[in-house]
Amino acid sequence: MRNGSASPTHPNPANGPESKVAEKKADPTDANQSTVSRDKITTSLMVLAAAIAVLGFGTVFSIWFGNGPPDAIETLKIASREYIAGNAIIAGRLAQSVDLGEDLPEDDTSGKAATGDDENKDPLAEWRKLRQFLISAGEVVRARGTDEIRERREILIAAIPDFKAAVEKGLPVGREVEGKRLLAESYFSLGEFDRAAALFEELITLDPTLRRELLPLLAETLLRIREPKPEIALKTIEAILADKTLRPEQRFEANLIQVDALTRLGRYDEAEAAIERGRQAIAAADVTKQASYIGFQHRFKLAKGVVQIRKAIGRYGKQPVNPSDSREEVIAALAPTMMALLDLQREASPRIASEARIWAGRAYQCQGMPNQALSQWSATRQQRPFGGAAIISGLEEIEQLAALGLGVELVQTIRYMMREMGDLRGFDPTMVSLVEFRRRLIAALEKLRDQSAYQETIDVARSLPPIFTRSAALMQEGIAFREWAASTLRAGTQLNGEVSSAAASLARRRFRQAGDAFTQAAELDFDTTRYIKTQWAAIDSYQQGRHFERSIRLLRSYLRYEERQRQPRGLIAMGRALLAESEPVAAIEALETVIIEYPRDPLRYDARLLMALAYSETGDIEKARAYLIDNLQDGELTPQSPAWRDSLFTLAEILYQKSYKNHLLAEHADPPERAKLLQENQPILDAAIRRLDEAVLRYQPAPRADSAAYLAARSHILAAQWPRLEAQSTDILDAARRAMRTKVESELNAALAGFRDLKERILRREEEQKLTNDAQALLRNCMMAEADTLKEMGQLEEAATAYRTVSLRYMNQPPALEAILGQARCVRELGRRREADLLIRQASVVLKQIPPKLDDEFKRTTRYDRTGWEKMIAWMTAGMRDPGGGV
Repeated sequence: MRNGSASPTHPNPANGPESKVAEKKADPTDANQSTVSRDKITTSLMVLAAAIAVLGFGTVFSIWFGNGPPDAIETLKIASREYIAGNAIIAGRLAQSVDLGEDLPEDDTSGKAATGDDENKDPLAEWRKLRQFLISAGEVVRARGTDEIRERREILIAAIPDFKAAVEKGLPVGREVEGKRLLAESYFSLGEFDRAAALFEELITLDPTLRRELLPLLAETLLRIREPKPEIALKTIEAILADKTLRPEQRFEANLIQVDALTRLGRYDEAEAAIERGRQAIAAADVTKQASYIGFQHRFKLAKGVVQIRKAIGRYGKQPVNPSDSREEVIAALAPTMMALLDLQREASPRIASEARIWAGRAYQCQGMPNQALSQWSATRQQRPFGGAAIISGLEEIEQLAALGLGVELVQTIRYMMREMGDLRGFDPTMVSLVEFRRRLIAALEKLRDQSAYQETIDVARSLPPIFTRSAALMQEGIAFREWAASTLRAGTQLNGEVSSAAASLARRRFRQAGDAFTQAAELDFDTTRYIKTQWAAIDSYQQGRHFERSIRLLRSYLRYEERQRQPRGLIAMGRALLAESEPVAAIEALETVIIEYPRDPLRYDARLLMALAYSETGDIEKARAYLIDNLQDGELTPQSPAWRDSLFTLAEILYQKSYKNHLLAEHADPPERAKLLQENQPILDAAIRRLDEAVLRYQPAPRADSAAYLAARSHILAAQWPRLEAQSTDILDAARRAMRTKVESELNAALAGFRDLKERILRREEEQKLTNDAQALLRNCMMAEADTLKEMGQLEEAATAYRTVSLRYMNQPPALEAILGQARCVRELGRRREADLLIRQASVVLKQIPPKLDDEFKRTTRYDRTGWEKMIAWMTAGMRDPGGGV
């Protein structure tokens, strides 16, 4: 192989006494001689083909057979000469055929950093830089040479990472400015304007001779970065316009950028003056050149229309607030502009005509003509090739469809656009950046959700990848399902505040679908900062959907990664879920962490409340009571706070449940033990009554206060049991006996008053609205309890009347059986045996008239199922013939 001579700035390590040694230095990765031979043959053939195409067969033949095939360094020299000659693509391909082996590590084998000595340097470093520059530059030039937008973007997207890395490592001597300029222009072409702007500014500093060429690009870039800087762009372009030596074309381009900056700043008069200067300059130009300026004439005409439309939008708004608002004034103001835009659509180049349609659509929107606006944008969206104008038109169309609530049409539009773009390589950012496109599309989806078009929003979300990441699309799907579930609950809530069972079931299913979408998004975002937020959204959705088992699984992962200060909410959710899954001991462990480790966190109140519920499930009423009293006596809570209110209700209910269990134990105990157990239960009953009465007094007419009022009345019934039993004892004095009887009468009167008051409140509410299922159950129980209490007080006539009222209200329903038999017992005790027998026969008739669809109601509202009642009534009917049987 021929040894090439190295230039002074690029020392050639391939020079040496033996070619084999040179080959090993140039390619240190060869494993064996056969592999080296094959690689050399392949490389030589590629170089030969490229060289023949560039230098001609004769020249190559002379070089080859005079000195042998070129080595890697010689190939790079040839590529560099071709680049200088303007053959950048060939240069890039030649450079790509060269293999210089792997870069040397930054540290030597001893672990010490490399010094400036030659022995520690990579001898091929400069050649590597040259090779990468030639490859990257060749790809950029190749991209510029294609007319296909997608292909151009694909080439640049593939080339930029290596080109960026090459710039960061350092470009070859003499190519720094050129390399950075190519990279900056590539960023500009891909719509990465922030990166392009930074490089343009750096280039102008590195090489002031480029100011005339790069300042217009910098000004245009500053208008298109994520946070536009029209003031700086205007100053930049005015510096160019101050140059008297500009060619007419350069001045026209600068004029148009100046107009854009002035328009964005709202300085419309100055913008119009700049447009007029440009048009006059064209009119004053040589007649032979005016034809070549027709494109600039159209652009100035379009710029004037843009100024007028922006002025109208600034004055009248982007679109009418109400569709019925009169827009005659803006229609008249924009009439000349609309004619000019129509002319441009017919006469101008395709690019200018497309922009004219886009602005015509915006003008129609401002005039309150959304259908005409949609027509303009739709026509632009469907044009070929699908580029920047089609994308911005489709985006404007989507926003308008969302505002009109036309979800089906929006889904069709977005699917069309995603199909045309295919993936990110097909997104043309010349008129709207990818970041802005995504932001505005998300805003359109929010507007669509506001229109309750949830299914359409979900369909759109599922169509977003790959222009959106899969996780971002799943987030939008989850948000739509979550809001749809909440909307379902609102729609299913009746005037009485009760949610229908169908609506509740459907809402739970949609909450779970939201949780599924959020869970998938979190899995995809596991290594991002979005993971925790998305995971929490999934947990919250599952808990609202009552899917506690799945939320527990997610919470374990969430608590492992969440920041310490946010741990309490996860622990509270874990405790709530474990309680729902009947795991109170595990719930206590999670909730205790909040109370012990976060003593000042506001969520400690919720933790205490849930701890009380958990301990009540384990049967430790005293600990449950202690946690609730801690909440009630905490100086930072007020009775108006939900935590204080719920703690009071829960404490009252737990005390009632404890007293009722004690009462049941006493009922099944031997007589001597019964009295003792009932007496021990009295303080608990008194505490329950006190807390229940307080809850009713503070929070009536809340639904939970109705339940508390009923439990308070029931507690008075239970409180009458011990004094009644005590009054029957022969071991007490008469005075004590009278006191016990008075106590019984007092408790029963309080119970009767409580049942009647609650019944009357519910009946009054029934006159105004339909009762909830809970309120209906309370009313039924109150009416029966009132009758039972009257009977227990010995007021049999009043009790019989009360039972009759119940049977009439619930005729041909299971509760009527209990009421009829209660009435029969009362009249029998009053000595009206015949009337009692008639009532028993009536119960038999009523039982037969209760429809089968109410069979489930028997066990829920009475003592027996249908079969049990048939046997009971048959036995009672037989007792009418047997004086010893019956009621």
